[in-house]
Amino acid sequence: MNNISINNLFRRKTWISFAKIFTVPVLFLIAVKLIGVMRDVSFDKFSRDPLQTLEGKFYIGAISQIGILFWCVSAAILLYSLKIAYEQKKPKQQLWFLLFAGLLTVMMMIDDMFMFHDVIMPIYFHISEKVFYLFYGTAVVSLFYFFRKIVLKTDYLLFILAVILLGSSVITDIVIELGLKLPDEFFMEDGIKFLGLVSWFVYFIRTSYRIIES
Repeated sequence: MNNISINNLFRRKTWISFAKIFTVPVLFLIAVKLIGVMRDVSFDKFSRDPLQTLEGKFYIGAISQIGILFWCVSAAILLYSLKIAYEQKKPKQQLWFLLFAGLLTVMMMIDDMFMFHDVIMPIYFHISEKVFYLFYGTAVVSLFYFFRKIVLKTDYLLFILAVILLGSSVITDIVIELGLKLPDEFFMEDGIKFLGLVSWFVYFIRTSYRIIES
C-alpha cells in the first residue's frame, strides 16, 4: 500500500485511493442535498448539531451522547478484531461471534442515535416498539445460545449483567408509558441503561482482546 503523500500525489494508485475514500461520502452528501430540495428542508437542518439548531443548553443529552460513544467504540473494536482474527486464521466460530456481536452493536447504536424504535418507526411507519424489543431480545438470546462455548469461557457475568440492565431499562420505559409513576423515573430508566452500556462495552472489549491474544 502506497502512502498518500505529496511525493505520490500524481500516481494513479493515489487517485484510486482518493476515489475509494471519498466516492461514497460525496454521493451521501449529494443524496441528502437532493432530499432536502425535494422536501424543502435546508441543508443545515441535516448538517448542524441539534443543540445549535434548537438553541439548547450544551449539557442536554450528554449522557445519551456518551452512551452512543460506548456503542460506537464497542462496534469498532469488535469489527476490527474480526479482521485481525481472520488474518490470524482463528476458528470460524470465533469469527462468526465477532461478526454477529459487531453487527448487533452497530444496529443498536444506529437505533439509539436516531431513535428508530422510539420515534421514527412508531410515528412514520406505524411499527410498534415491541417489534424491536422482540428482535433485540431474540438476537441477544441467539448470541448467547449459538456461541455459548465461547461466552462461557469469557467474563460472561458482565454480558449477563449488561443484558439485565438494558432489559430493565426497557421494562422501566414500558412501565412509564403505562402511566405508572416511579421515583425519579428518568434517573431510573436512563441511569440503568447507561450502566448496561458500560457493561456491554467492557465485556466485548475484554472478549475481543482475549480472542486475538489467544
